[in-house]
Amino acid sequence: MNESQISVRYAKALFQSAAEKQILDSVNKDMELLSETCELDDFQYMLVLPSLQPSQKYKFVSSIFEKNMSEISLSLINLVIKNKRETYLPGIARNFKDLYRREKGIRSAELITAAEVDDSTIKSIREVIKNAFDSDVELTSSMDRDLIGGFVLKIEDRQYDASVASNLRKMKKQLLQTSIEKK
Repeated sequence: MNESQISVRYAKALFQSAAEKQILDSVNKDMELLSETCELDDFQYMLVLPSLQPSQKYKFVSSIFEKNMSEISLSLINLVIKNKRETYLPGIARNFKDLYRREKGIRSAELITAAEVDDSTIKSIREVIKNAFDSDVELTSSMDRDLIGGFVLKIEDRQYDASVASNLRKMKKQLLQTSIEKK
C-alpha cells in the first residue's frame, strides 16, 4: 500500500467519525494544528527516530496536543503511532483538510507575488474569487522575487500567471521561433 492510500484511509476514517459526532470544525482545527506542528524540524525528527518506542512517541505528542486538541484527534494520532505509521501524520492532516474543504464547499487558492501584498488587497482578491466561484475561499499568499513583478494565482487545479518573468519567457520563446528573413 502506498503512502497516499494510507494517509487517505486514516483521514477518511477520522472524517467519518467526526461527521457522525458533528465535530468536523473542531477536528479540522486539530488537523491544521497538526499540519503546522509537522512542519517543525524537531517534531519531524522525533517522528522518525527509531530509538523511541511508540509509547514514548505518543506521550511526547500527547503532552504537546492534549490541551489544544479534541479526544478523537488524539485517539487517531495514538492509533497511527501504535501502528508505526507516524510518518504519515502530515499526509493524514492534509487529506482530512481536503475532505473538510470539499464538504464545506471551500476553494483553496494561493497567491504568489513578487512583492509583499497588504491585507486589503488580499481581502479584495479573496472576494473576487469568492464571487467568481460562488464559494468560500481559503487564500494563502507568499512571495517569490523571481517573478520580478506581477503575480501567479492558483485556484485548486487552475493557474493564472500574470508575472513579468512568465511574460519574458514567452517573449523569448517567440523571438527564438521567429526566423529572420534576408532580402
